This record gives sequence, C-alpha cells and structure tokens, in this order.
Amino acid sequence: MEKICFIINPKAGYQKYNHVIEIIKKKLDVSKFQYKIELSKNKYDIRKITKREIKNNTNFFVAVGGDGTVNEICSEIVNTNIKIGVIPIGSGNGLAYEMGLTKNIEDCITTINNNCYKEIDSISINNLFSFNVAGIGYDAFVAKYFSQEKKRGMFKYMYLSFYLLNKYRSKKYTISFNEKKININPFTIAICNSRQYGNNFYICPEAKIDDGKINLCLIEDCSFINLISLTWKFYFGKINKSKLYKTYKSNNITIDSSDNILMHVDGESVNLDKKVEISINEKSIKFVC
Repeated sequence: MEKICFIINPKAGYQKYNHVIEIIKKKLDVSKFQYKIELSKNKYDIRKITKREIKNNTNFFVAVGGDGTVNEICSEIVNTNIKIGVIPIGSGNGLAYEMGLTKNIEDCITTINNNCYKEIDSISINNLFSFNVAGIGYDAFVAKYFSQEKKRGMFKYMYLSFYLLNKYRSKKYTISFNEKKININPFTIAICNSRQYGNNFYICPEAKIDDGKINLCLIEDCSFINLISLTWKFYFGKINKSKLYKTYKSNNITIDSSDNILMHVDGESVNLDKKVEISINEKSIKFVC
C-alpha cells in the first residue's frame, strides 16, 4: 500500500478546499493508498510538510492548489522516485492543464486512483526550479503585483495585465545560448517547459514537456494595441504567428542584466541576481496524469 499525502493550499480556490476534502474521503481508493491530508499555513509551510512526509516514506504527493503549490512540492522531489499528482484549484493551473487534468475534482481522484505517471522535464534557474513557465519582463512585472492581491483569478490577472501597461519600462538584457548572444529590450522573456501560462493561454505552442529542451520565447517591446492582438493570439495558440515573437530551443541559457532581475517562476514573483543561469533536467519529475 502506497503512502499518499494531499497538501492543500487553503489560499487557492476561494475555500473550495473543503469540498475537495469531502471528495477525497469519498472517492479515494483506500485499498491502494494510506492517505494523509495536510493544510498549509503559508507558502513556506508547503516545503516543510513535503520534507517531513518524505522522511515518513511518503512516495506520492498531491498538490491541491495552483502552479505555486505544485512548484513548492516538486522542488523537493526532483530526480527522485516520488510521484506528484494535482487537483487544480488555483488561478492559472498551467502545468495541470498541460498534463490533461481539469478542474473536475472527481476526475482528478480517478486519475490518482489509476496511478499512471509520465516522466517530465524540469528547469533549473539559479537555485530554483520551474516546472511550467518562468519569465522576465512584463509577465514578471504583473506577477509582482498579482502576488499582492488578496483575491486572485484569471479576470484579476487580465485586469492587471492591461492596467499596469503604462507603468512598465523594459530593461536591457543579454541572453547567451547555443553559442549566440542577443542584446534585447524585451516586452517578455519566457522560459518554457510547457506550452501555456495557464487557463489555456499559450506562450509556446511548440513546446514539449519531455523533450529535454528549454524553450526560450522572446516578445519585443510593444504597445497597448499590440498587447490586445497578442492576447487573442495567446488564447488561440497563435502567438508564434506574431512578428513580435521569436522562439529558440536550448539546453542551457544565461541571462545578464546591469540590475538585479525581477522574475516569475511558475507564476510566483522572485528577485534574482544580475546573472541568471538556466539549465534543463531531463525526465526529472514523475507526474501522475
């Protein structure tokens, strides 16, 4: 019998977690799993719970939350035999959607009961990990403000994306990869493991989550009108048709700036040093889907 731990982020999903707990107790196959349910008290608590349960020989974790919750757990189980499942109740749920999961909680429990996994890549970013999409530029700028909101959600994110446009000033970066150097003042630099930010907004339609490659996506600095056009292209998976967009594949990328770099990692805002080293970890996560 496997030990499984559901780690719930109560701040995600506007109190939906109580309903999730009811369905776990009702639908989980207890002939297969010895289960435990843990509620995090804050962001840092998720990693503490994960580390503690690893010591208790738990070999299957389920993140009940959004991409940030998934990131916190996965960062502790990279390159191990421990599996990760997701019940997506967050704002974006990019990785869960990319792996074919939905917000139907009962369907997610069925997937957990089936216990089939796929090995996917992860990306090292200095001393952090990304499992979905990380970014520098406007998306990182928006993520900083979004993290300060009491209530989240797609509509709040869309509102901030347009509201903050006049406040954003692009900065110069030097990007080194594949023996190339690019000097750019971008609207966005996206570091992609999967295709989408979340909510089926596709930043890199050609990305494959298990191909052993980092997808580097660059969007040139743009106007409000350009952003409206890009938003439609994001939603319909046509961003790669824009003249403002370029994409490359690499195993290693270095990004340099004259200032410390504001970045988002799977939607969570972080401040990094002036140099960011990025590399791929092939098939380093066992994702139940």
